[in-house]
Amino acid sequence: MRFALPLLLLCAACGAPPGDEGPPPPEVTLRDVRLRSYRGSMLTAVGRSETVAYERASADVLTGPGSLDVLSREASALAGLPPATRIETRAGRGNLLSRGIDLWGGIQLRTPTGLEGRTEAAHLDSPTMHATGTRPVELHGPNGYWLEAQGFDLHLREDIYEFDRMQSRVSTL
Repeated sequence: MRFALPLLLLCAACGAPPGDEGPPPPEVTLRDVRLRSYRGSMLTAVGRSETVAYERASADVLTGPGSLDVLSREASALAGLPPATRIETRAGRGNLLSRGIDLWGGIQLRTPTGLEGRTEAAHLDSPTMHATGTRPVELHGPNGYWLEAQGFDLHLREDIYEFDRMQSRVSTL
């Protein structure tokens, strides 16, 4: 009988684990992440994110909230940073293999020339820094400039911005 209780506890400890109702946790979670993106030895973007969760099997990365500064021109790591277009988002899901990032939850954009834009969702192709979206977008700029459109195609490195079905105005003050 001396061995009955320890044997019973051992059997209970070796039983099947309880079932998990939700998805498994990410394999890696990082907090307060700083990003520096390079093309060769030239710096092209800098950013930060409060959290980054990585799934090894799919190479998916879930991030947010965070920001990304797309540099207007490449810079060496030793030089000061050139002007940048800043993208801020609540959340994003990217893939390290496809190098695309889907952003959602409210996105804000600020260019070095003073344009400020807002939309709910966008896709960013990180190798080309090309952002697209089919959700409404609103832009404000210097001198009372205002634009509203139903979609956008932004080439962030080249400062080329195209909009679908847009309305705009400039203040006459």
